[in-house]
Parts: sequence; structure tokens; C-alpha cells
Amino acid sequence: MNLFSRRLTYFVVLLLFNCTGKEFSYSRFIIGGPCEIKFLYHSDKTAEKIISQIDDELVRIDSLLNRFSEKSLVSELNRNLRVKAPGDIIYLFSLSDSVAQLTDGLFDISIAPLVEIWGFYKHEFKAPDFVEVEKIKKLVDYRKIQLKNDSIIIPEGMKVDLGGIAQGFAADRVKMVLKKYNVISALINIGGEIAVIGQSPKGRPWRIGIKNPRGEGIIETVELKDEALSTSGDYEKFFLINNKRYPHIINPKTGFPASDFVSVTTFAKNAAFADAIATATAIMGPEKGLIFLDSLGIGGIIYYEENGCLQRVENNGKKGAR
Repeated sequence: MNLFSRRLTYFVVLLLFNCTGKEFSYSRFIIGGPCEIKFLYHSDKTAEKIISQIDDELVRIDSLLNRFSEKSLVSELNRNLRVKAPGDIIYLFSLSDSVAQLTDGLFDISIAPLVEIWGFYKHEFKAPDFVEVEKIKKLVDYRKIQLKNDSIIIPEGMKVDLGGIAQGFAADRVKMVLKKYNVISALINIGGEIAVIGQSPKGRPWRIGIKNPRGEGIIETVELKDEALSTSGDYEKFFLINNKRYPHIINPKTGFPASDFVSVTTFAKNAAFADAIATATAIMGPEKGLIFLDSLGIGGIIYYEENGCLQRVENNGKKGAR
């Protein structure tokens, strides 16, 4: 049994900043992955202030949403079944509920008990039997999460995990900080969730490389301008037993890991939305996934395997720039 964990989904095609401003950058490991922000600005002093505010915001989000920290708001909610939360976290739970409704529950932040019994949290894979899965599935139901004013309430036995939306949410929050200072060119990478502001400093859309899901390097590049990109892949975190791959993305309906995809990339104005939609689309598989993305009016690229060969499909929302 082998466990593979690959956190970086993208290779970012970085461009040199021109004379309209100076390049500033920020990087650290937080919110479950490596974060890197690059932006163009004209004032060293103000840029330092921006970087400080970005760091404060990411630390704040991590302290709220990190389910592996006993002191986080999410851990407190899972223990005590009720917490008071700041407005942006109430919004995040509300957005999660909206995506859950859009996807008929395929995106569900109450998935934690299922992820836990499969051993993904402790990196100790164990395939549960059907009876155990059916029992635990009863604890997973986003409709039972209550939002009352500034409080979040969950029922006994339920545990939430916002890992399928938290990094996209963090990218959106960083973008808000940059926009507050009228930054016109920036690239934000939060654990592989990408958001950009404006065009690249060369006056062209940002070029982002999507990782080859079955090899090294990138498989294609896409162009972004004032939007976000998210990819979910079966190669990011998985167990391999007897040549069968068990990815960490669990189907809440069946209680078993998703198996009809290799890589799903989605494009949206909101990084949190793209993040959550990519997860749900991966569970749907290529055919239903493209129909779903078309219904939302957002672009997507899906890789899947057929007879051992990698296949690619996309809708009209976004074309790959090879």
C-alpha cells in the first residue's frame, strides 16, 4: 500500500513585471498548502503594508478553518456542535450550502466522518465495509447545518470539513485585500487555487499551466484575466492498492471515493465557488460534469481514463491555450 500526496496542482507561468511598477511577493505554507502571491505596486512602503495585511488575513482564516488544529473554530464546532462565527465565515457556510444545493449534495462540507473512516486524515488507508459506510453516511447531510444570525449549529455526530472550499475562499480574501489598494496586476496561488487580478504585466492574460495528471510537468496552459481557476485531481492525495486508485474525494451519496475522473479544472469569477464546483464535478464524471458546468455557464476541462488511455473533454466556457 502506498500513499501519494501531491499538493501543487499548477505550474504557474510567471512573467517579468515591467516598468509600470515593482514586483512584490509573499510566500509561506498555510491553510494546508504552499501559498504564493505576486503583485505589482508603485510604493515600497504601502506594499509592505499590503503584505502584512495578507499575512494577517491568511493566519486568521487558518485559525478558523483548520480542522487539524484543536483551537480552530471548525474544531470547536465539531466538539461543541455550536459556535459563534464572524460574518465572512457565516457567508462561507452559506456559500457551501448554496453549492450543495446546486450539486444535489455532491459537495457537502459535512463529509468529514466519511473521509475519516477511509483513513485519509491520518494517512492510514482502510477500506470500510458496506455496512459501516451506510451507517456513517447517515451523519452526512448539509441540510442539517443551521445558520442562526452569528451562530453555526450542527447535530450530534456530524463533523464539518471545509477543505473543499477553504483555499479558494482564502484566495478570494487575499484578492479583496489587493483590490482595496487598487492593485491592477496580481497572481494569487493558495495551495493550488488560483485567482488573478487584471492582466499580466506584459499586457496579456495570465498563462497558467495545468499539471499533467499522469506524468511530470504541465499538460496544457490556459489564460486567465480577472478570474479564478481550480483543479481537483485523483493524483493529489490517494491510496494505491493492487493498482486501484482511491482518491481522497468522497462521494457523499455512495460513501466511496470518486472513480470516474482523473482531473477537473473549473473557471469562475469567485475562487471559492470554482474550488467547490471542481470537487462536485469530479464526482459527477465527464459526461454529467460537462452538462452541469454548461448549466452554470462556467468553463471546465475534464480528464478521465478510458481503456487505460487519458481522455480530455471541455465545454465552451474555456479553451485551452496550448
